Amino acid sequence: MQSLSNDHQDWTPVILSGKKPAKIPGSAGPKYDIQDKVAEEERAKAAKQRALETESEIFKIETVPISISQEIIKGRNAMKMTQKELAQKLNLQQSVIASYESGKAIPDHQILQKIAKALNIRLSLKRANAPKKE
Repeated sequence: MQSLSNDHQDWTPVILSGKKPAKIPGSAGPKYDIQDKVAEEERAKAAKQRALETESEIFKIETVPISISQEIIKGRNAMKMTQKELAQKLNLQQSVIASYESGKAIPDHQILQKIAKALNIRLSLKRANAPKKE
C-alpha cells in the first residue's frame, strides 16, 4: 500500500497585499460612501433625461402615399370588389386593405405587389414619391 504524503503540495500561506481605501481623518469608514455613489448615479440619470427632453430631431414614419391609396381604391372599384373580398383573395385581413387605402399603412413591397397583381394595376413607390415635374 502506498503511503499518502503531501510532499507535492505547497501549503505555505499566501498573503495578498494591496492598497487599502483611504480613510478620512477622524472616521473609521472608507473615503467613498454609498450615498455619494447613489447621488452620482442620480445626477447622471438626470443629465440623460435633460438631453432626451431637449432633443429636437423629429422622426417621420413613411406611410403609403395618397396616390397609391387612390390607385388601390380605383382598381378595387373597377373590379367591383369590397375590401373584405380583396383581403380574402390575398389572404390578408380586411384592416390591412383599409389601412393601405387610407394611407396609414407602412409600405410593404410584397403586399403592394400582391394588391397590384390581384387588381391588374401598376403600383410603384418610386413613382409615387418622385417630385412632380412642372
